[in-house]
Amino acid sequence: MKITTEMARYIWSIIAANPSLSMSWGVDTDSFVCSDDALEFHIQGFLHIGNVRVTYIEGVDLFQVSLYDEEGNEVKRIDDVYLDNLAEVIDQNVENYLVEDYNAKVMNYILGL
Repeated sequence: MKITTEMARYIWSIIAANPSLSMSWGVDTDSFVCSDDALEFHIQGFLHIGNVRVTYIEGVDLFQVSLYDEEGNEVKRIDDVYLDNLAEVIDQNVENYLVEDYNAKVMNYILGL
């Protein structure tokens, strides 16, 4: 795992505070792309497969979460995300255990390995 900027480390520390959550997204830590204000990584969730980019908006002390498909097209942007619900917002858009038949889908995935 290569996190090369202070902000990217900070963003990851927020997300990784609940490691089971980020693990459920299928985060590819080799895909990390760091910048002075953002962290981007590839995920394989039930609701979204592609990249997630988390950008810190300094002037308002909030985050922006952008989802990109496998071709790099932005498919969704969530503005005004607070620190204390950053991981939850990502989860709601990429994995969310509340998705219909979540447990059955997880078991099908595990049995299909």
